[in-house]
Amino acid sequence: MAEKILELGCGFEKTPGAIGVDINPRSAADVIHDLDRFPYPFADNQFDRIICREVLEHVNSFVRAVEEIWRIGRPGASVEISGPFMSSVNYFSDPTHKRAFNSRSFDYFIEGTKSFNYQYSLARFRLLSVEYDKFELQHRRGLNRWLLKWANRNKQKYENRYAFIYPVYTIYFELAVVK
Repeated sequence: MAEKILELGCGFEKTPGAIGVDINPRSAADVIHDLDRFPYPFADNQFDRIICREVLEHVNSFVRAVEEIWRIGRPGASVEISGPFMSSVNYFSDPTHKRAFNSRSFDYFIEGTKSFNYQYSLARFRLLSVEYDKFELQHRRGLNRWLLKWANRNKQKYENRYAFIYPVYTIYFELAVVK
């Protein structure tokens, strides 16, 4: 059976084979839907892979949106999320951005993290990876390349001390749905 893929906030370029969702009727979306309206128009446990590129920073209710992603994802589903990093000029330049991300932005949903103990939500994920400027490394040279590699290996030190001295643009998460 083919993998069932959903791309939330697909915009004008949708992942091949994915069902695209966007609020913009001029987009490449198959389903026109506002991601701040709940529930999303999909059944529970429906998708093997959910892609959220540059969209969750725009939603009003981040926790509810993440809970919906969890609800419609099958157990073990891959969830790929990218968004502006907390020190990115791109975050500050877009008036529609409601939040930026850092490496701990999903800790409230990941068992074993300190933030998980607050139990804000029943949604659960396993963190598979988190990386800054994932697709930019090949374009960087010299010191700039070394700094990005260092930041990715030392996330807490980087975020606590150096993120606004050497800003990165985008942070990428790969999560797995836990049910």
